Amino acid sequence: MAERPFFSFHFHKQSHTPIYVQLADQLKTAILRGAFLVDGQQLISLRDMKTVSGCSLETVKKAYDHLALEGWLEAVHGKGYYLTTLAKEARLESRLPLTDIPIASLADSSPRPGEELVKRLRGAFYDSLTVLDEPSAQKKIRRTQAAKVFADHLKRRGLPHSPERVLLFNRSTSGFAFLAQRVMNPRDVVYVEEYSYPVFLRLLSQCGITVRPIRLDEEGVSIEALDAEQEHYPANWLLINPHYHFPTGISYSLKRKEELLAWAERHSVRIVENDHYGDLWFEEPSKPIYEMAFQQKSPVEVYYLHSLSKTLARDLQLGVLMLPADFSEEELERYRQIVSMTGAEPSLLVVEAAVRLLDDPWFSEVYLADRRALFQSRFLRLWKEKNHALPAHARMYPITGGLNTWIEWGTPTANATELEERVVAILREEGLELTCGHAFRVADEPADTKRRPAVRFPLAPMEERELKHWLHRLGAALLR
Repeated sequence: MAERPFFSFHFHKQSHTPIYVQLADQLKTAILRGAFLVDGQQLISLRDMKTVSGCSLETVKKAYDHLALEGWLEAVHGKGYYLTTLAKEARLESRLPLTDIPIASLADSSPRPGEELVKRLRGAFYDSLTVLDEPSAQKKIRRTQAAKVFADHLKRRGLPHSPERVLLFNRSTSGFAFLAQRVMNPRDVVYVEEYSYPVFLRLLSQCGITVRPIRLDEEGVSIEALDAEQEHYPANWLLINPHYHFPTGISYSLKRKEELLAWAERHSVRIVENDHYGDLWFEEPSKPIYEMAFQQKSPVEVYYLHSLSKTLARDLQLGVLMLPADFSEEELERYRQIVSMTGAEPSLLVVEAAVRLLDDPWFSEVYLADRRALFQSRFLRLWKEKNHALPAHARMYPITGGLNTWIEWGTPTANATELEERVVAILREEGLELTCGHAFRVADEPADTKRRPAVRFPLAPMEERELKHWLHRLGAALLR
């Protein structure tokens, strides 16, 4: 590629504006900043832009042709697209600094799917089109068969093989919304980890549910903090992310999981176990609390939520909710009917395509193994580099799976948010977009809460050398 991509693209897929028009509009800004230009005259090739933007080749071609219609580009047969006089004059009149926008973004940790996966998904969708013409009775049979395939997949994760307890959703967030709206009560109290998934926190708040954050230590949610909170705001639910916790990357110890299950039994608290990163463990999968409760015949109701968007593709969103092991067939059927009526089920076309992929040994034995090795390699590179890149008062969290690590610095302070925003602003001026630790905190947290400032540092969006470069730049920012 002739030029480093001094730009970070952001697309709004729910917008009425076509993606190619959004791409064309952002390319105008990029041109003004001198990004993606060869010798300042020619826009990089369609294939290079496909790689940089993440759009399809067809979308990039339409964006380039759109700019040609607007008089910004001229297509030269066999050579490419060149800036017109209009574009060159616009650059001279409105030249903008490259540092005005990020050249890279770590705000989104979702990985792009591999080329072979995309190829196989296209084939799976094509082969699944016939399901759209089938009668309703046959479609119901297909959904039942799909539950068995998903149960087979979850069995590799350690979940008991229980297809009848599998509920499929159009995304894992819909699965959690189902719990918040249909299973929890408006006056319930839910304990959450002090750093949690913001979307889930907003859903709980919108449902009128009281959210109480619980301190984390190196092994997971603090039992001592749970006991202290229980004296003032007794809990009905415990929402935790014990496997490669989002966003810190902590993996709960087996001992802590056993303690949590015992604590929940003592206080008659139900557990929602969110497996945010699904299948992206590095060596051995962390044992699910759902599995532990099943083996111990524990009376604690455990709901297990599993996401497939990180392993399939970000926009092919599928979520799986495993209902508690002691639910009767009548309860299970009632929940299935509610999900069907609320429209939260995924399209049968998406389900069938995913089933074909999950049923393919290549996916679990080759693709997932390669993805795990890729992200483990990136983390180990950062872990090896941290002592050279970060100052003594900073700490990187070790991880055994997932897509990001967590970097804290300094001492606990009530001004952690301000310190985070200062560092993030410095890095943004240099061209990197990071997410502050406070973005994952409960919205109404007391202003005098003391904690160490932190940022999330994802592994997915960049190559190892780029991650290493930005780790050093973060370290430098922490000293300013």
